[in-house]
Amino acid sequence: MTPENRTLCHGDNLPFLRQLPAESVHLIATDPPFNKNRDFYTADGSAGFRDKWSWEGDVQPEWIDCLRTDWSPLWAVIEAARLSHSDGMSAWLCWLGIRLLEMRRVLRADGSLYLHIDSTTHAYVKLLLDALFGARNCRNEIVWLYKTGGTSKRWFSRKHDTILFYSKSDRYTFHPQQEKSYLTHKYGFANIDIQQDARGYYRLAAMRDVWDIPALRGNQPEAVGYPTQKPLALYERIIRASSNPGDIALDPFCGSGTTAVAAERLGRQWIAMDIWDGAYDILCGRLEAERLGGDVIVIAL
Repeated sequence: MTPENRTLCHGDNLPFLRQLPAESVHLIATDPPFNKNRDFYTADGSAGFRDKWSWEGDVQPEWIDCLRTDWSPLWAVIEAARLSHSDGMSAWLCWLGIRLLEMRRVLRADGSLYLHIDSTTHAYVKLLLDALFGARNCRNEIVWLYKTGGTSKRWFSRKHDTILFYSKSDRYTFHPQQEKSYLTHKYGFANIDIQQDARGYYRLAAMRDVWDIPALRGNQPEAVGYPTQKPLALYERIIRASSNPGDIALDPFCGSGTTAVAAERLGRQWIAMDIWDGAYDILCGRLEAERLGGDVIVIAL
């Protein structure tokens, strides 16, 4: 399958990934299930997805044979997770690992992967990606800091996700980004280009690996009711940093379509994949709301 712009592949992403030509996409930015051991539903309860994993129901013998025989470092991580965590964790890593193999294959030599994850599985996925891409190609562990409700009396409030940024080689595309660095007026501003906005005085500084971007709330225009929807600002930052106009961005777990919409807004091509039946309607609705309408190609297996 030759990748075409504005394509939504409806179904299990593994067969679609296997049909993509090697080294055909510039950037993969994706937000897979996190192995949260629970079910997620849309805001109206009409649809959702299961995030619970087992060897019996979610892993195929072919995947086990492939990983054991051809990718023993990956299999070692999966086995370590079974011994140190649970069968469910190792089954999920096997399910994800066989897909990561294909993601690496379809990435160009100058391409990058941004894998969105949280503390539930971060440590195991980091080892999996080190084994697959090489630890030297881990460029950043980006912390997405968000301020939402909910606290605990037994631990510190858990208010961040991690985005693991890996390149396929040392020839990866990267455009340094800048962010506002706020200053206190009393320190003086000699020889510094200072601007002011509603929050105070600031200058532009090189962006760090902790990103303070507000999480979506249900009453925001951008929100579509999808349970794990991420803000456009988050994925636009990724796309700006690691691709050029006209490049192809791939999201194998597109969900509410955030990567595709962000890519379209920034003049990139995109391919999206999801097993959810509502993915097409949500994606087309978001594109129309952004005045980015046009045909979306749908492929189903």
